[in-house]
Amino acid sequence: MKSSRKPRASTIGTPLYHRKRRDWRDDRSLLEEISKLVNSPDGPYGKVFYEAGPTAFREKIALFRECGYEGNTESFFLAMWIREFLSDLLIKKGNYDLRIHPIDLPDDIEKIIREKERKSTLSGFPVKKNLTLKELFPDPKLRAFALERIHVLHRGDTIAYLSSLVSKEKESLMSFSATIMDLINICEHKLQTRRIQISKRFSVEETDLWIPHFCLGVEVRNSWSPNEEIQIIRTLSNSNLRLRAKYLALVTPDDFSDELFLKMRDIEKREVFTNLSVIRVGDFGNFIDKIVELEDSKT
Repeated sequence: MKSSRKPRASTIGTPLYHRKRRDWRDDRSLLEEISKLVNSPDGPYGKVFYEAGPTAFREKIALFRECGYEGNTESFFLAMWIREFLSDLLIKKGNYDLRIHPIDLPDDIEKIIREKERKSTLSGFPVKKNLTLKELFPDPKLRAFALERIHVLHRGDTIAYLSSLVSKEKESLMSFSATIMDLINICEHKLQTRRIQISKRFSVEETDLWIPHFCLGVEVRNSWSPNEEIQIIRTLSNSNLRLRAKYLALVTPDDFSDELFLKMRDIEKREVFTNLSVIRVGDFGNFIDKIVELEDSKT
């Protein structure tokens, strides 16, 4: 006998490609998963099957399949937009199931892709061609070091040197053994691209990062145990008391297991701190944007 109960919304077992992109295959998996739902007359899009949004999405996926996903910038930016939507959904609801919480597909898919591409170009800054070494490395000592490495390792090829640096950073950040410093550096980068001032604490008694303008404390963790939870609570309590934090963020790696992530989120759900958000590092940028938007609305 067929059950009439709707499936429970949950992020347990949610594929990693919902939260994080490792390569083009993750974009393909995400877009094809949604395409399967959009193409099902009995699915969550059944009542709007022939409306402009679902129709435009089906047509775009058909083009991706024809042209291929690998190296396809349009599929990259569309998947980026969807991940941001899912991240917002997770923050608002605490969990989600695409069969219950379908994505609101826009009528103009092309506009979404173009907008994401525009914003992703150096965070909105125009790309300047033919940059000099002095412009790339304004600090004289750093420039001298870079120049030496360029000639020793890459026979004077600046592009090869920069490509090598990016490749090494990618391997480091996307590995499954992100260190505390990796996580701090990622959070710093997301704050710096938004031109937000940071104060590093590096004190066992306070959060790893402090953002004075928003009174935000950021603590990063790549492991969890009952003893560590006591330390986390003590650290967050000290930042609340000493720094009068308005917001607190407890940040974990993207590949932190769902089981451990939910145990850490219990601190938030128990409302030990009313100003705490437990998030994965991939969602940190959206978290900051929401704080900026909230604070701007108050002024």
